[in-house]
Amino acid sequence: MKPFLLYEHHTFQHQIQTHDQVLMQDLQLEPLLRTMAQHDHYIYKTTMKIILHTETNVNTLHYRQQIIKDGLKNPDFFTNIYSIASEIVAESEIYQATMKPNYYMTVPIREKFKTAITLLEVILTKLKDLRRLGKLNIHHCKSKGLTSLFNKLDKRYPDELLSETNAHLQLLQQMGEEVHLKIGARIGDGLKGSDFIIRDLLAQPPLSFRKKKLKSSGVSMFPNGLNEIKETVFHKILGIVKRFVDECLDFCKLLRFETGFYVGCLHLHHVLTKRGFEISFPVPESDSERTLFYNDLYDPVLAIHTGIQPVVNDLQADKSVQFVITGANQGGKSTLLRSIGLAQLMMQCGLFVPATFYRANLCDRIFTHFTREEDMHMISGKLDEELLRLDQIMDDITPRSVLLLNEPFSSTTEREGSLIARDILSACYEVKLKVFIVTHFYELAKWAYMKKAEHAVFLSPERAYSGKRTFKLTYGEPESTSYGEDLFHHIIEKTHD
Repeated sequence: MKPFLLYEHHTFQHQIQTHDQVLMQDLQLEPLLRTMAQHDHYIYKTTMKIILHTETNVNTLHYRQQIIKDGLKNPDFFTNIYSIASEIVAESEIYQATMKPNYYMTVPIREKFKTAITLLEVILTKLKDLRRLGKLNIHHCKSKGLTSLFNKLDKRYPDELLSETNAHLQLLQQMGEEVHLKIGARIGDGLKGSDFIIRDLLAQPPLSFRKKKLKSSGVSMFPNGLNEIKETVFHKILGIVKRFVDECLDFCKLLRFETGFYVGCLHLHHVLTKRGFEISFPVPESDSERTLFYNDLYDPVLAIHTGIQPVVNDLQADKSVQFVITGANQGGKSTLLRSIGLAQLMMQCGLFVPATFYRANLCDRIFTHFTREEDMHMISGKLDEELLRLDQIMDDITPRSVLLLNEPFSSTTEREGSLIARDILSACYEVKLKVFIVTHFYELAKWAYMKKAEHAVFLSPERAYSGKRTFKLTYGEPESTSYGEDLFHHIIEKTHD
């Protein structure tokens, strides 16, 4: 049995991509993941895997959104499910070490048996707690994922089964002690015993009595044959117990992983909303579409870091595939680029997004190319390093991807950088690859604007009448000035004051 809380019919599989670490660095994912984890390293690793896996099925994302909505109505419910699964996994450490193939053969059968029985007792107790938790809370849930999970739990582990298993557990616990086993068997091939069955469990008789009985019967005191029979019986019973324990353990590991993601979502929601930041559940569109529409979009990492509401932006760009962002430095361009990348990632794992409204087409992967600091260990120039990174991206990118370029080729002249970028933008436009580019190259921006491309959007930082920057990005034709005069007057005025 599987929880199926991330997918309706299958489990999560993620292959680490070569670009994952670059994406983490460029979009500054680390603070977001730490907020979701709240010092739980397992949740940190879980959320990182799921966020970096860009899910492309619209129905799957709606499936996860509904589960998160249930969790937001009753956060303790999810936290308790995660805690129960985590406790079972934690208690299984000795069992798992004992059952490792390279260690298994060196451990006496009775010790393995006791270890399995100890974990079985924990599992039965926690399964009862889990089912009880479901009965108390499931009537508040509307998501298919949660209702299906607890319906399956009731069918797979009904009260009758748990009661019967608990009765067997008491007998098995007695077997783990020094008791006298009354074993029945048949004579099989080669006069070997077969079809062993335990007839009774008796308290171990005194040693003097056993010696007397063995001597009177002419049997050696510790016959190997009897020990082999007992070993065979223990092995067979251990096999049955192990199958049940392993099945439950596999289920709990998956339950811990899947609920760990949702607990991380609840942590993030609590931090953002407690500080008054708006969030909403996005509207994902098919990856065959090209759309982007958002209201009040902001950078959640910046919000977490500063604790104050960052500047928000709006955009409506259906069918657009090329977004050129120009203007003065420190105008909010890179922040907007990160906001879009983070919102896309959050949407494509089923999360809410940092906006009052967000709708976008899905993509198969997100690629980023941000400027890097000078590296003393570089064996080639910075331009060569940029071109190498871009070449690696082009090996994996598809027309269904999203590409975020932040000040590409700033290490070379405007003319040379603009020529290289033009070739890249032209190739991307032909295949309708969605590209966002932040650039200070006026020559490049003017070329793109003069083309009058049908599916291109041009944004630049808003500037108040006083010359003050608002850090909002608005539609507009690229301008050749970076308003250095405004900066000069600002500095002079501060000096005179």
